[in-house]
Amino acid sequence: MNASTSASTAVPPGILTVGEHAHWRLAWLSTVDHKRIGVLYLLIALGFFVVGGLEALFIRLQLAVPNNTLVGPDTFNALFTMHGTTMIFLVAMPALFGLANYFVPLMIGARDMAFPRLNALSVWLLLFGGLLLHFTVFTGPPQAGWFAYAPLSETAYNSSQGVDYWIMALLVLGIGSVATGVNLIATVLSMRAPGMTMKRLPLFVWINFVNSFIVIFALPVLNAGLVMLLMDRQLGTHFFVAREGGSPVLWQHIFWAFGHPEVYILALPAFGIISEVVPVFSRKPIFGYEFVAASSVAIALLSFGVWAHHMFTVGMGRAADTFFAIASMLIAIPTGVKVLNWSATMVKGRLRLSVPMLYAIAFVIQFTLGGLSGVTHAEAALDWQTKNSYYLVAHFHYVAVGGVVFAILAGIHYWFPKISGRMLSERIGRWGFWFMVLGFNGTFAIQHILGFMGMPRRIYTYPDFANWGWMNFVSTVGACLMGVSALLLVLNIVRSLLRGQPAGDNPWEAWTLEWATSSPPPVHNFEALPPIHSRRPLWDLANPQRPDPVVGGDAIASPDRLRISMWSLIGSEAAFFGTLILVFAYFNISPPAGPNAKSSLDLTKTALFSVCLFASSFTLWRAEVAEYRRSQSGMLGWLVLTLALGGVFIVGQGMEYWGLLHGGVGVNVNLFASSFYLLTGFHGFHVICGLIALLLVLGVAARGDFRQGKPSPLKSIGLYWHFVDIVWVFVLATVYVLPRVL
Repeated sequence: MNASTSASTAVPPGILTVGEHAHWRLAWLSTVDHKRIGVLYLLIALGFFVVGGLEALFIRLQLAVPNNTLVGPDTFNALFTMHGTTMIFLVAMPALFGLANYFVPLMIGARDMAFPRLNALSVWLLLFGGLLLHFTVFTGPPQAGWFAYAPLSETAYNSSQGVDYWIMALLVLGIGSVATGVNLIATVLSMRAPGMTMKRLPLFVWINFVNSFIVIFALPVLNAGLVMLLMDRQLGTHFFVAREGGSPVLWQHIFWAFGHPEVYILALPAFGIISEVVPVFSRKPIFGYEFVAASSVAIALLSFGVWAHHMFTVGMGRAADTFFAIASMLIAIPTGVKVLNWSATMVKGRLRLSVPMLYAIAFVIQFTLGGLSGVTHAEAALDWQTKNSYYLVAHFHYVAVGGVVFAILAGIHYWFPKISGRMLSERIGRWGFWFMVLGFNGTFAIQHILGFMGMPRRIYTYPDFANWGWMNFVSTVGACLMGVSALLLVLNIVRSLLRGQPAGDNPWEAWTLEWATSSPPPVHNFEALPPIHSRRPLWDLANPQRPDPVVGGDAIASPDRLRISMWSLIGSEAAFFGTLILVFAYFNISPPAGPNAKSSLDLTKTALFSVCLFASSFTLWRAEVAEYRRSQSGMLGWLVLTLALGGVFIVGQGMEYWGLLHGGVGVNVNLFASSFYLLTGFHGFHVICGLIALLLVLGVAARGDFRQGKPSPLKSIGLYWHFVDIVWVFVLATVYVLPRVL
């Protein structure tokens, strides 16, 4: 019995032995149960919410009155940086991932996530990344803003180690987030219960599935930029240093190519929560299921084409401004469709204004207001007037807090009975709701006016201009009310855990599968599943005389989870390498002064060891064929040859590096050398990872394990290996061939 299983057995501690009791308490640290991991995500998010909330409170206290000296400018910049980073990467994303971890498997009738150990790794990477970020308290916290604009994030302007820890923390968090995205995609595609077709998925599952694709494509772009910034600071490169030929604007493009999809990484799961809460408390199916699902896909696609509306004030030129203005207006359409769907669902419904529904209604109103103010930023001329004012601060928080946080609160109040088996207090919940609504709107509504009156953002104090003082004081009072609401939420949770009313299996009379099991669910999730023929299986079960119409056929396709996860990982890696290749082309389309690709690289020698890498794809394919034919000797032989060919490639690349370094072409000589080592170094690292994976397969195959009917990971690893070879085709063309042609 594993730790997760033993820990979930409802045995009073008093009848356990000392050893068993210690094991029970350690089980939370070793668990691979998706439900416990979901709770860990939520607890970590709650802990960092306290930290981020205190940082926000000090920001507002500093700005409460003109010419305040509560904190100095450096401390204010640190608070501003840490608050933004904490709330986005350590509160909002983990809370949404926690709800997805807990409820996606339950909603599709699965036993667990596709890769439970990878799931556990992701949550501990989250905690490690958060602690790494806040370790900067001892080294000097970063002061470059959560967006770390260059050159302010370069060593010349931020010499403390705070920015370095910030970079490393975000890299760790990015890796964990991509792992979660891959896991969710594999879970939804390969772990669904019989009858749970894609057309019958609950919208929370469908939207998180779509959102996972944004995660795996957007986070690697940020990771590529973070690596370059770290190289600038630690290795003396100059990717973002203008005086050395670098481009600070390039950092903005990379950051916002991640940053605007990140808005929807937060918003789409929030849409999923609201799409579950509104129908249940309106007592009718959601209006336009297909439109909600299709608009989520449209948002995911469009989110990657609108990033530069954050850069209208940079001066990109009329053509770029026009393109991104049109794209930004287009993305408002599928978002507006969702608002119409939720509103139409409530019309003529039998509304129950319980606390989850109150938060959902507030979400719809406030997110709509935030979206309308966002449309003004899609118009370049208006954006010029408001971009660097508190109007933008108000807009962003109406989306991130009025939207995302209110949706999370709706989800917590809705699903807490299922997680804990107890009901939250409606009375305390309503008090918390009204404090949150009044506090939020009091904090940020007035900031629109402050922005129109000219108050710039990112300032630690301000003169005693007419009306600025009292408006900022009102905003600070609103922030304090939000703090009271947060305390009431914690009080409500603790009270309910200690003596809350038992919830029963389905206290809201909801219709999706998570309510078909006990509260809280057992380790194995379900004793039995109801028949699934529509989008509301529990409605059909409770109303056999008038079930919902059958949606599509019952047959489902469940692809292999290893191959699905590998394809997802390959997509993520393609985004990473695509960014690095574009960066190399950007800096080397015109050869820089000093060493360059044409003068420093030997195409003939590189072509020789490249042939070995390309040949290794053929030999690996032959190993796969041999495995299919159950020829162990053939499989082992072709695998050994594949490893040898890959090893020759690595040796050849190492010899090339040796020659360049002895010729004085170090990583920090110029932008050619920096981008060359960056691109080829990461490719070489991936080749080495592939060799290690193949070596492990070789060891297992040599013992004959694959002849016992066990599934082999060779095909999945083969996909990765072939991808690495294809990447080298693009690297070879971009780095070695094109500079000789142009």
